[in-house]
Amino acid sequence: MRTTGYGMYPKDIAALLAAAGEAAIVLTYVDHRAFTDVSLDRFASVNSTRLDWQGVEVLELSEEFDGDGLREMVRRHGAEGELVVVFWGNHAVPSVALEAEVMAAHAEMVVGSCYECWLYFTDGRVLIEFQDGEGFVAARVPN
Repeated sequence: MRTTGYGMYPKDIAALLAAAGEAAIVLTYVDHRAFTDVSLDRFASVNSTRLDWQGVEVLELSEEFDGDGLREMVRRHGAEGELVVVFWGNHAVPSVALEAEVMAAHAEMVVGSCYECWLYFTDGRVLIEFQDGEGFVAARVPN
């Protein structure tokens, strides 16, 4: 099932998809919703796009907001072979899934392609929020 307004601009992440090659999985709308239900939707929001961290287990705060900062967080919170789902702030760009090692290798492309995004680590149930100019927050996804 494809819904209007989702994934209409995959060219916005074309460089990441090209660099990651077959390691990148572009999610269908159904897959996107399934991963959203077990990750982003478990948090309250503040000002529509920022997550509310009150009452959740915050694992790490970082004032860095570049590829190096994201790479280090991915390495600290992602297990070898773990699938990481990237949700973009612009829902017209499709969500993608990459293994943690591939995500770390292409961290610059992720932060360079958006002003905000969220990374969901499927095994560890960790979510990292990126807000450009403000840094990263890593937290455990609540049950």
